[in-house]
Amino acid sequence: MKTINMTLFLSLLFTYSSSFAQEHIQRGLATINRNSLEAQLTFLSSDWFEGREATTKGAYMAADYLASLYQTNGLLPFVDNSYFQKVPLLVAHEPHSATISLRTNELEVKYSFPEHLRAERVPASFTIDAAPVWAGYGINTGKLKEVNTAKCKGKIMIRLTGLPIAEEGSQLQQILSQQNQQEWNTVKKQTLEQSEVVAILEYDINDPNLKASIVDTQNHNANAEQLLDKRSSGIYQKSLYMPDEPTKAPYQLKVSKAIIESLIPNFEQFLNNYLADLQNLSINPKVQLSASSLKLEAEAHVELKQCNNVIAMIEGSEKPEEVIVVGAHYDHLGSYNGYIWNGADDNGSGAIGVAAIAKAFMATGLQPKRTIIFANWTAEERGLFGSRYFVKHFKDIDKIKYYHNYDMIGRSYNYEQPDSVVSLLYTKEWAQAETLCKQYNKEYQLGLKINYSAWDNPTSGSDNAPFAQKGIPIMWFHTGGHESYHMPSDHVDRIDWQKLEAIVKTSFLTLWNLANE
Repeated sequence: MKTINMTLFLSLLFTYSSSFAQEHIQRGLATINRNSLEAQLTFLSSDWFEGREATTKGAYMAADYLASLYQTNGLLPFVDNSYFQKVPLLVAHEPHSATISLRTNELEVKYSFPEHLRAERVPASFTIDAAPVWAGYGINTGKLKEVNTAKCKGKIMIRLTGLPIAEEGSQLQQILSQQNQQEWNTVKKQTLEQSEVVAILEYDINDPNLKASIVDTQNHNANAEQLLDKRSSGIYQKSLYMPDEPTKAPYQLKVSKAIIESLIPNFEQFLNNYLADLQNLSINPKVQLSASSLKLEAEAHVELKQCNNVIAMIEGSEKPEEVIVVGAHYDHLGSYNGYIWNGADDNGSGAIGVAAIAKAFMATGLQPKRTIIFANWTAEERGLFGSRYFVKHFKDIDKIKYYHNYDMIGRSYNYEQPDSVVSLLYTKEWAQAETLCKQYNKEYQLGLKINYSAWDNPTSGSDNAPFAQKGIPIMWFHTGGHESYHMPSDHVDRIDWQKLEAIVKTSFLTLWNLANE
């Protein structure tokens, strides 16, 4: 009889506990709704924040706003009673001055910035004196070998921008068709690394006078966003660096036709012959250059800025030493030439999503067993600096059990035809990420069509990378690219609110399980 009563008691206790927990979960879920998401994202992606570019007033204001959301909902500050983790960054602008001197046995010719060269992002002043070497388009792989990388160390590479145009049916076309543009860019980068050159002089056949490097502020029209491209924002004219990460060669300068013609006699004829030979992979790496050595000099224009990660936390009740991090960057591309890159989807959607999950956790009225850290990263667009800084300075990194990332979770590919498609990238060995998301998407009828993608080593793409590099299992929700990606047209009126709400709810339920397992 006692055994039966005890069994009945335990059964009732379990039923009561499950019912009690479910009631509190429902309280959290109720806070995740379109009205709340739309109100907050509309404000965060408004013109008041001027595109939230890292190191600018708009980004500082955005950080203040996000911190206020965490404080309003009662979360603990993460660092020294502050919601801000200070991230120092060096901003490299166009240099104060830069020159290239071509020296032969007879004379020296000097070319200066900005008329004949562009040195848009020089992180440190330098003087380089070395021999030049022709590298064509800078490709060295398989049958397409334009440069002998073994003989490049310590030299200055002369390289053409982009990829060669292949003639129909040529051997070059067969080679180039095997990989896409991004993959060939990776090949060029690898060739550069293998060569160990100290600098690159790059010439663009389609921009012989460097006009494309000059921002035209005279002819912009607020109704002509389609004329812009993804490099139109001014962030591409400066670079950010961590002070404790030393800058190193190779330095890269863009050069005018005047310089390339001085380096290579009869350049037009040479180039025509070179491109013709390239079609059949007949490459002569030995090119006679007029200058025996080049001297490059630049006086950098660098300033120290402070950015802020916005970080809040809920301390675990039973396993406070075990940590789950939920993160999304809040910076975007800023304001330039009469345009504002508001970044509603990229990544206002993710930043507000993290804040919404934090609010839902607090609304349950229950303390999770594990510690949860909610983070909005700075300067992701410039090189994942916020998340990298956090990982680099977080004590006992092994305590972080999972990282959940948001980057662009608010759109359908065609904003006029909303869909339910979303991608979940996760660490392959962490199958639980897919299992839980499937379970809650079905159980709560959230209607997401989730494309699951398991990666062995998800160390690219977004702020998941620094965590994955430390061996921390990650999962990352993403709704894919669209025509407004990195364009001023990434406005809040194109957000798919139903999808955004469903993603945040699925994430909250999944994270609640992970925090209390």
